[in-house]
Amino acid sequence: MRSPCAAFSLSLLLIGGATAHAQTGPAPASGWRASAAEPRIPPVAESERSEAERALVARFGTGGRADNDLATYLRHPVLAANIMPFERYIANESTLPPRHRELLILRTAWLCRADYVWAHHADSAKKAGMTAEELVRIARGPDAPGWDPFEASLLRAADELHVSAFISDGTWNALAARYKTPEMMDAVFTVAEFTMVAGTLNSIGVQIEDRFKDRLPANIPSHVATARNDERLIGKNARVTPLEPAEWSPEVRQWLDRSGSGRPVAAIYRTYARHLPMDQPRTQVSEHIRQTSTLTPRVREMLIMRIGLLCRSEYEWAAHAPAGRRTGMTDADVDRVVNGPDSGGGEVLEIALLRAVDELYRDDVVSQKTWSALAAGLDTKQLLDVLITAGGYRMVSMALNSLGVQLEPGAVRFPASLSR
Repeated sequence: MRSPCAAFSLSLLLIGGATAHAQTGPAPASGWRASAAEPRIPPVAESERSEAERALVARFGTGGRADNDLATYLRHPVLAANIMPFERYIANESTLPPRHRELLILRTAWLCRADYVWAHHADSAKKAGMTAEELVRIARGPDAPGWDPFEASLLRAADELHVSAFISDGTWNALAARYKTPEMMDAVFTVAEFTMVAGTLNSIGVQIEDRFKDRLPANIPSHVATARNDERLIGKNARVTPLEPAEWSPEVRQWLDRSGSGRPVAAIYRTYARHLPMDQPRTQVSEHIRQTSTLTPRVREMLIMRIGLLCRSEYEWAAHAPAGRRTGMTDADVDRVVNGPDSGGGEVLEIALLRAVDELYRDDVVSQKTWSALAAGLDTKQLLDVLITAGGYRMVSMALNSLGVQLEPGAVRFPASLSR
């Protein structure tokens, strides 16, 4: 058997190469988008909604109305209640100016070929004063003539996160020249959140409502002018340093030590606590994945480990490889996560789960063949949880990598040849 180290290098090369190909031409033939005639998971019709579902619409809908994304999430009300607060924060309430917010969301929608996200946010962008010409220029990317340097850097950050799950030093520094820490964190999480949303909506085939007329601009090559960057900040300096206990305000102390135990708090949580208005709704997404998801712990950890590897998020691997072992994963199981779905062995459903992660990472959509294999063994709530788990921890990877969160003492490392 190939060593995990060598196999992972090959797997990463293949996934990275597929990503580059997908971004310089049309969507892969295996891809499937919301332009299909029927959604894979239909929305819950208004006449069929329970009292609890109507309450979710009242809370998160637009003018008391559920658009098709929310109406589809109602198939899993617990998930809807846990993911919608962060989507609302990122889309409407973050520290970013509305124009910057929409630049990042729309560029992410373009990169992910997410017509639903584009249709909704082109409308929002126009309300924020963006012109039709600027919408087309977003599709052309950060090197298109006409951008001021800062807005070009915003678009480049979206490209780098999409390709590498990491913002390069040059782009980070260009943004940090104007943005403070909360804005830097919001910029990363805007791309990360809408990458999760795009992959989810693409895969379940949410249909665009008739009142939205904008679509992804046509006849523009989907080229991304950035190469994959595997540089990471592990062992270097954090870009956003964790709050030390002496720095904790009463509000931060209550948030980080809700039980009053006084136990040490991991660096990831002390880093996110520098921006509580963002972290509080974000935590609901992570806690859903870890605590209220319908997936088994084994499946959950398998998905997280695979996306962490693909994104080269060593902090994520360090946390979840041991967690995977605690669910009963063997050496062969871990090797299969490292080597990928085509490495041989394993249950049919687990192979399909690994392939779904790879497709979401590479294509931002689960192919029809893989979806059929998943649907043969999972119910609707579990299917939604698979998408949110893979997308949610791709989001975590982007943040860990770009903020430079350092490993905890004694952390499990990547294979030695991959560690920097």
